[in-house]
Amino acid sequence: MLFEIKHSNNNHYATIRIDNIICVPHCHTSYELLFVTNGRIAANINGKEHIVSGGECIMILPMQIHSYNTIDNSTVEISIFSCDYISDFYNETKGKEFKNPVTDSDSIDSWILNKSNNRFEIKSILYKYCARLMKNGIREAEKSNDDLSMKIVIYIQNHFKTNVSLKQMAKEFGYSYNYLSAYFKTRFGCGYAEYVNSFRLEEAVKMLKETNNAITQIAFESGFTSTRNFNNVFKKKYGISPLVYRKTQA
Repeated sequence: MLFEIKHSNNNHYATIRIDNIICVPHCHTSYELLFVTNGRIAANINGKEHIVSGGECIMILPMQIHSYNTIDNSTVEISIFSCDYISDFYNETKGKEFKNPVTDSDSIDSWILNKSNNRFEIKSILYKYCARLMKNGIREAEKSNDDLSMKIVIYIQNHFKTNVSLKQMAKEFGYSYNYLSAYFKTRFGCGYAEYVNSFRLEEAVKMLKETNNAITQIAFESGFTSTRNFNNVFKKKYGISPLVYRKTQA
């Protein structure tokens, strides 16, 4: 997603704060440690839902397909870091998953992770939560979320700004269009176009907030084929036009 590291860089570490987080299923090669400081969210990891409340955190392992939805008005603090940032833990848990990826958190820790410039202090806190989650138990990663789901997610993440079609993806993957269409709806709970447009809308919202680019430019740079299509999809999702949305962010 827009705020996450999709490709692991050596010793890469970044943080972000988000209010009322909502995002579609996606994956990346980095770890993600999410602290809920207020409210409650639903985190879905490889098809399993976990409720995370204020005072708790959840860790996403590399290449786990995950999504978030806010249940109650929420604020989250997220730390995203590459595998080699905590290499000992990565080497020990590669190919495994947590029995329970949720644990209690200490409020001071999320603050330090967002404010500290001391990598040793940051790593000590990250390892602290690795240790807590290890106590919940680890096991071999389940194969129910097969390679096809991951291939689909990565493909769309890398191509949503282009005019990518399900037929094109089916051809590249070696599946029939009908099979992949049915698989997609079953696995992701929505149609292909809706899912792709969710990525495009996130990209558009980011540009509406952070740039002065014209609406037409934002539409095409986000992957929409026309301004009319962009306006219709945006209004269906947010209830207002992109122009009105931009004015509310001023």
